[in-house]
Amino acid sequence: MSSERRFVNSAIDTSETTTTFCPLVPAVPTDTSTVMTHLLTLSEQARQEQAACAESTVIPRNALMMLLRTMKLRDPSIVLHGQRIATISSGLAQLLGWDDAQRRTLEVAALLHDLGKIGVPEHIIRKPGKLSSEEYDYVNHHHQAAVCLLQALRADPGLISTLTLLHRNFDAAGVEKDEPNIDAELPLGSRILAVADAYGSLSSPKAYRRGMTHEEVIRVLHDHTGTRYDGNVVRTLERWYANDGHELFSRTDPFTEEPPPVVSSEQRNEVVVLTQILQVLYQFQMLYDGYFITNAAGDYCVWSDGMPGLSGLQVDSVLKRRWNASDVRLSSITQTDRTDDQPTEEIVPQVLRNGRSQFGSRVCTVSNSQQLSVDVHTMPLQGPQKPAVGVVQLFRCKGGVRKRSRVYVELKLAATRDALTGVANRGQLETQLRHMIDDFHNHEGARQLSVVFLDVDRFKSINDTFGHKAGDQVLVDLTRLLQNETYSGEIIGRYGGEEFIVLCPDTDLNAAVRRAERLRLAIQKSSVGGISRLNVTSSFGVATARLGDSVQTFLERADVCLFQAKEGGRNRTCWEGEEVDETVTKEIIPTDDGASKMTLVDGVLLYTDSIDVSTSLELTAIKLNAFLTAAGIDVKSQQQGYLRLQSGRCGLTRKWGTTPDRQPVTIEVHFETQRRTDPKTGTQKTIHYVSVTMQPIGRIPSPEMFDARCTRLIHEMRAYLLSS
Repeated sequence: MSSERRFVNSAIDTSETTTTFCPLVPAVPTDTSTVMTHLLTLSEQARQEQAACAESTVIPRNALMMLLRTMKLRDPSIVLHGQRIATISSGLAQLLGWDDAQRRTLEVAALLHDLGKIGVPEHIIRKPGKLSSEEYDYVNHHHQAAVCLLQALRADPGLISTLTLLHRNFDAAGVEKDEPNIDAELPLGSRILAVADAYGSLSSPKAYRRGMTHEEVIRVLHDHTGTRYDGNVVRTLERWYANDGHELFSRTDPFTEEPPPVVSSEQRNEVVVLTQILQVLYQFQMLYDGYFITNAAGDYCVWSDGMPGLSGLQVDSVLKRRWNASDVRLSSITQTDRTDDQPTEEIVPQVLRNGRSQFGSRVCTVSNSQQLSVDVHTMPLQGPQKPAVGVVQLFRCKGGVRKRSRVYVELKLAATRDALTGVANRGQLETQLRHMIDDFHNHEGARQLSVVFLDVDRFKSINDTFGHKAGDQVLVDLTRLLQNETYSGEIIGRYGGEEFIVLCPDTDLNAAVRRAERLRLAIQKSSVGGISRLNVTSSFGVATARLGDSVQTFLERADVCLFQAKEGGRNRTCWEGEEVDETVTKEIIPTDDGASKMTLVDGVLLYTDSIDVSTSLELTAIKLNAFLTAAGIDVKSQQQGYLRLQSGRCGLTRKWGTTPDRQPVTIEVHFETQRRTDPKTGTQKTIHYVSVTMQPIGRIPSPEMFDARCTRLIHEMRAYLLSS
């Protein structure tokens, strides 16, 4: 049994635990200061336990056991659901190449992802129907309050990040990427947990519906890929279920309900204290745009999800360090013309020193181009003897709380997404491209930006021959294919009719052309539209940004390239710049005039090569998983940073055939990172690359045939990994 599994199982098994994490007496529910003082007491206890522990933990063990006890007492099904989601998430993460430490963090996040429900009333949790928008917002505020509680209990930053963004859409349309100080890329942990949570919820019976079958759940998840869920994670879930999942859930249910645990009066007080803390944090979440809490020494304990939008600082940059006056840049309304970075006053130290609340209106400088007028309420947290043991600072924008309700998000989605395909519409595409061009100019062209313009060939004849319903299905299927074949932060949108655009940030022209070619071939080979007699192809035009570009000039150049592709016979890719033609063609089509990469080692013929990648190893693992699925390659074994694969099968004679499926090879893949010196600048750079070693299985007719087979596999793998 793995170390993370032992840790999780022992943490869940609290039946023999009689001690409490930190004995506390519940406060009067309306006494905010005392309730928050209890939070600081728990935080200090967690800090001491963490300091005394020799090895690193996701969250202090006794704190985790306290939270699980509370969740069991509130509703045992919450913990059972968490166990199920932890199992699914860990299985998906293992297939995506995560190591034990990363999977342990994800498992604990899965166990605690419904922690906020201990503060939600019974009539909402057990409602025999779907939650209303208001009820959904109520539950979501409690979820964010629970994340703040986990911050105070010294949980791992990776766990905090995963849970903070758990309910945010995957958003391939880029709808939520224009929010201030929000990371454009949703963490992979949040994407895995969202899919696992949806699978667990949909497959479990509810008071108002039966549990769905595996096939029904997958159909629902695919319907929402690219909007709510990451299609690559959904396909990984299908692979996990085929290998392990169906066996796990076909056995006697391992997650059977246990009798309610025996709870002492001290543990019951613990539950009440936690519930009171969550209720106060919920009120802060609902009534204010942001807040933070420090202890008497000024160390941050809580940094709410609204603070990045007020300060520009993410939670992982402030937790476990001391308060600094420049973290939130406040100035008097009469001093908005100050150009220095120093604040005019330091409210937090004053309140800690004199123990008196302060309230006032201030100007909050978020960035050089953004200022907000806010009300600031700074309140001391006082213990029984009345010294200040901490402080909470609450911020509310003058124009009203800027919390985005579910109704607001749904209206924004409706206004920015194409109604048929669910991807970004023309207005949203141009908005996102405008932001990307501004960023391109801010970096003086150092960050590459490309755009792929594509058009379905002879789409009018499809409508005329098969009907408009078939034409609509072609557009929907094409959209899903584009979403499934892109994994590097691209934004896909329908520009109009049968025209689509793929925005490719951090992508140069050569890589964009390779990407377009891969998409073109995928469309050509796929059964888009679901009609056997229908063969859908597309033409592509590719352009890269230039200094001085606007949205219009950039798209016009891509459109010119698309027109050239249509005029040149359709089902082809054209791009701007004749000087890259030969280079790109060589990278798209393997040639035979290069030096052989074969070697003979101890009488065994080996083919070795490496592929430099421009993305993180985590994202590279996702791309490689997509390649394995598309190419039908089997995974024989895997360890951290290593895969052993097999492509093809031997016949009875073990002699190679004439088709790739009868030319079997073993493939060893290593994920590597090293520092290299740039020959042009002389600076050191961190390079991610994949090293590949192939060995034939059976009898090969000639080394040349083995070389050709390996060259083709490397070419296909490189197309998926988009080597730099």
